Amino acid sequence: MNGMNQSGVYEQQRIIHDETGYRIQLDEVTLSQVDLKWGAYVNPEEKVLLFHPDKSAIISHFRMYDPRVVVDLKRKNIREKQFVIYREDAGPYELWIPPTKDKGCSFFELIMSDHFFNNIMTDESEFMSSFHQHTTVSTPSLDFTAQMNPAMYGVINEMRNSPYTGYLKGIYLEAKAIELFLMQVNQLDQLEIARRSKLKARDIESLHAVKAYMELNYNNPYSIPELARIAGINQMKLKNGFKELFNTTVFGYLSNLRMQEAKRLLIDEKMYVNEVADLVGYKHPHHFTAAFKKKYGMVPKDLKS
Repeated sequence: MNGMNQSGVYEQQRIIHDETGYRIQLDEVTLSQVDLKWGAYVNPEEKVLLFHPDKSAIISHFRMYDPRVVVDLKRKNIREKQFVIYREDAGPYELWIPPTKDKGCSFFELIMSDHFFNNIMTDESEFMSSFHQHTTVSTPSLDFTAQMNPAMYGVINEMRNSPYTGYLKGIYLEAKAIELFLMQVNQLDQLEIARRSKLKARDIESLHAVKAYMELNYNNPYSIPELARIAGINQMKLKNGFKELFNTTVFGYLSNLRMQEAKRLLIDEKMYVNEVADLVGYKHPHHFTAAFKKKYGMVPKDLKS
């Protein structure tokens, strides 16, 4: 299935398979400066695939689902819920594909033209400066690998289910591509700040752990003493270290997580406001409504109308 509409948005679906049992389904969207690619595959045996791109590009690869437990870091493959950014050069190169046995894996790729990337490029970003000087091509680097966060999943889902068609769809998808890439830049910049931080490595690890814990359990009520116990550090180090490392407060980050999920539930799941308030951790709907309006400038019911 494929087609080019008048806006220059080209969409196609491809299925590739071979005699070893390797099978991949690709859903691809091509825009003027950006390509989007959703892939789902099974690979019974270890495989090396040959790629031959006709032009250079910046690849953002998101590992959406990967049930494998063993990850070979020497091969530079990444874990589920991680992303990596690397430069792909024109010309042939090989990519090792680990076996999935009978389990399926899925990924998303944001493929940016050099022109698109250079228009965003700024030395204000630690990651962008390092990446710009990085000379290795067609090989993912752990230096530019980080964890996906819930907001990234949300944007990828919004791109998959664009509410627009034609010309507006092209504008919408490119805007979402920029939004997603800036989220990655922020995540990688935070890692660079952590490397230069005066915080001890163990404290940084604890702060990342408590941040990940909140991302999975954002609907629970928390206090600073409770989170400090979970992190295994004192309350002062939790508050100050979190602010230094992630450029936001503990409860500011938690509130943002809740609002992102609330917006998704209202729009994608068509849930009632009271249901959403309860699911994201608010006992009183009016407290949820006030927090939502502060974040988005509108009350939740306006989003549904």
